[in-house]
Amino acid sequence: MNKLIWLTDLHLVEPDREWPAGVDPLRRLRACFEEIEAQHADADRIVISGDLIQIRSPGAYRILRDELEATRTPYRLLAGNHDDREALLSVFPEAGQHDGFIQYAEAVGDARILYVDTVAQDGKHHGELCPARIRWIAEQIELAGDKPLLVFLHHPPFDIGVPALDRLRLLDADVLAALLQKRRGPTHLFCGHVHRNASGLWAGHPFATLKSPHVQFDLDMKRNKLERSGEPPGYGVVLIRRHGIVLNYRDLPVS
Repeated sequence: MNKLIWLTDLHLVEPDREWPAGVDPLRRLRACFEEIEAQHADADRIVISGDLIQIRSPGAYRILRDELEATRTPYRLLAGNHDDREALLSVFPEAGQHDGFIQYAEAVGDARILYVDTVAQDGKHHGELCPARIRWIAEQIELAGDKPLLVFLHHPPFDIGVPALDRLRLLDADVLAALLQKRRGPTHLFCGHVHRNASGLWAGHPFATLKSPHVQFDLDMKRNKLERSGEPPGYGVVLIRRHGIVLNYRDLPVS
């Protein structure tokens, strides 16, 4: 069995910058890492699925690197709509690249893991997959064969029923759906961006979204305006077995 720790949407800021939503994201991230060190030091990877920093706060990448290196667990990073690819790579030059995108694939135990760059080229907050990224995903799915396949993305390619979030999802996802529908091996999608825990089926496979270690968005299924909720921060623990994938949600007991 292999174990991944999954986090998303850190929204770290540079020193002396105003905290997003009035809550210190670094303090909450440190509380999260303290628990991970105590309970999950056996994890194979820490995966953070985008929005590593708050928009226009590139100096926060250095803060994140220092925090991650203190955990002593290998980590993998994705870009989100708040991230700056050039600044991210200047601090994390080892982050995988393909055709100029921050995306890569690797084997962990018996599983194949894809880390997909869904950031829109025009700087908008919705997600997209251009032909180059689709070609790469198709190649990686083929390489996975019948092994368990985990696909990490920042933007969900589906609606979760919250209009203010659904309009910012991965657009034009039909080609990705068609690729996944051909798979018969264990497959699971892990998506950030929405600051909520949600799960279901899409393209014939299970998916999950995840809370942020920072703040959450409300489950408002009527309005088109984003509202923050008072729900606690959280992270996920993913267990990978030869014939199955399990996600455990963890709420973090911090104020």
